[in-house]
Amino acid sequence: MSRKKILALVTAALAAFAVAGCSVDSGASGGGEASGDQAFGANVELMPAVQKAHDVMKDKKIAFVPILYKGYALTENWGSTMERAFGSLGADFEVYDANFSSDRMISIINDLIARKAVDVLVLQNQDLGLLDNAIQQAERAGIRTVVLNMMSTRLGDAFIGVDVHRAARTIAQRAADDCGRRNAPKQVSVIDGPGNDPASLQWNQGIREVLEPLGYTVTVSHSQFQNAVAQQAADSMLQQQQGKLCGFLVTYDVNAVTVGQTVASAVARGQVAPDSVGVYTFDANSGTCEAMKQGLVTASVAYDVQGIGEAAVAATQQLIQTGAQPGSSHTVAFVADALVDKTNVDDISIACYKGR
Repeated sequence: MSRKKILALVTAALAAFAVAGCSVDSGASGGGEASGDQAFGANVELMPAVQKAHDVMKDKKIAFVPILYKGYALTENWGSTMERAFGSLGADFEVYDANFSSDRMISIINDLIARKAVDVLVLQNQDLGLLDNAIQQAERAGIRTVVLNMMSTRLGDAFIGVDVHRAARTIAQRAADDCGRRNAPKQVSVIDGPGNDPASLQWNQGIREVLEPLGYTVTVSHSQFQNAVAQQAADSMLQQQQGKLCGFLVTYDVNAVTVGQTVASAVARGQVAPDSVGVYTFDANSGTCEAMKQGLVTASVAYDVQGIGEAAVAATQQLIQTGAQPGSSHTVAFVADALVDKTNVDDISIACYKGR
């Protein structure tokens, strides 16, 4: 699916916000668009419509609060995409790095809400229920919320991300096919994040749905999305299983590269036979693509990371243009994904992205 089609789907999904007569608190910037007026009617004149779209966004304040920003290609890609787009529209965009601290994330969000310092909060969730209260408080303060990639149990005005459950089922089937071809033991190890985060929960569910009916034993270790912890978990599993392990299914590609390096070291020591343990994941930045070419990562489900940033911009404009009450409607939109390995990774446009 092309990026244009993705943005079109987001636009269609968010059309529900065009509710006549809705009112909303003035929020940070005030103005007609934030007080219930829709920016556009059914008919427009070409150039005035272009100017109006810019006028609506001018001086609006958007804050992006990711789990981790500096040095993390995923969120830097979203952030740089939003920075360019919002900057061209005359909006004020700022990133607040939670640096892997839940307490810091909530403190940042609470402060922005208390000061009514923003019109839209763009959030990334790291714990299933972490943002529930924050999203509710934002709604009460007249602030819209757009959540990226890891769903909260309380939906904001818009959620945009990859379908992790579908990706997990896709990669689990690839692992099963590979294991079957080499007549490997039906034992796999999942290395997820904290375990209670949305991505890990959906990942684990999708894998079990595919592999357990096929007779596979699925064990789970938690890495907290930290490379050192993922390496320890992989080392421990390789030692325990002594040749009885078919593969690792790692929740994100950053940790998967580390796990692949751990398997390669075990092969070099003679602990594991060459090509006997696969490493599978989802997401595929430029470093992961190189790891696939080197044989450290067997396969991944790449998804349109830049498309998520672009869709966040589109969703934010829709929310502001319609003037709908924050929390009055909720949408879930997924971007495109594709199974990639070393044979096709250079041919898939959504794979091998960079941070900026």
